[in-house]
Amino acid sequence: MVYLLLTGVAAGLASALLAAGAAAGSALAVPLFYLSPLPVMIAGIAFSPLSALVAVLVGGAGIGLAFGGSLVLTYAVSIGGPAFALSYAAMLARPDPAGRDGLVWFPVGGLVLLSAAVSTLAVIIALFAVAGDYESYRRTVVAMFVVMYEAFVSGQMLPDKPQADVKVLGAAFAHMLPAMVAVAAMVSQLVCLYLAARAALISGRLRRPWPTLSAFRLPPVTSLVLAVAIALSMAGAMLGLSASAAAATLVCAYALAGFAVVHAVTIGHSARFLILAGLWLTAAALSWPILAMALLGFADAMFDFRSRMGSGQSPPAANDR
Repeated sequence: MVYLLLTGVAAGLASALLAAGAAAGSALAVPLFYLSPLPVMIAGIAFSPLSALVAVLVGGAGIGLAFGGSLVLTYAVSIGGPAFALSYAAMLARPDPAGRDGLVWFPVGGLVLLSAAVSTLAVIIALFAVAGDYESYRRTVVAMFVVMYEAFVSGQMLPDKPQADVKVLGAAFAHMLPAMVAVAAMVSQLVCLYLAARAALISGRLRRPWPTLSAFRLPPVTSLVLAVAIALSMAGAMLGLSASAAAATLVCAYALAGFAVVHAVTIGHSARFLILAGLWLTAAALSWPILAMALLGFADAMFDFRSRMGSGQSPPAANDR
């Protein structure tokens, strides 16, 4: 018990330091901030949920001591809470003869949707923390955008634009910001979850069998939820912004499913490495391949391309889906 508590304290301090690094303003500040859930997840996956819970409490206390109590809720909602929830869910299992060793673990598709849900919730809470209504939010973001644009123009010695044009750009940015933040949070959480699981696997502390990631599927209800979110995103005001964050994270989930399709159907192909490397590099450099992967993931949910075009290997165990 003492060992688990000490592990949680160490993980919480590490998470708080990574999160606090954003205040340094250095080039490494942003990637370090996005890695701040990683220590909590390692504690939860490699040790126990108790260690992860202690890590969240210690990390929140550290942020509160360093920056004041106003940021404790931000840490709990956007970093510590999601990290605990994902690591806890990843280690959930129920008895089932169809699974490996008689257990079926929480599905990978469920973890992706859980990450989408907690990322959306964090953005919604942040929206109402910034402003209680849409006009106040829009004015705040536009003012921030104008300041950032003017600083960038003066630093780059570029010709200045009329402030009216900058405000129009700022208004468009304000509309897209919740979706962008939600997707960034979701991707960082899933990357940290993968790294934490790999660290636990390498150290021999991963109790869950490693799943076949290319076999993961989203529940059928995901398409209905996405349709509702897209419809609500057109409502405008704070409801529309909140729904746009939810829709963006679900599109991201379908994009990951699309990448899984390509990984699955290229198994055994001689040019598999070149295909996957080119796809991931293109997706990282551009935006349209991600949308194409989302469409592929959505189509696979209806037509099951992985079964039709698979390599002929035996189906994965129940806990791989």
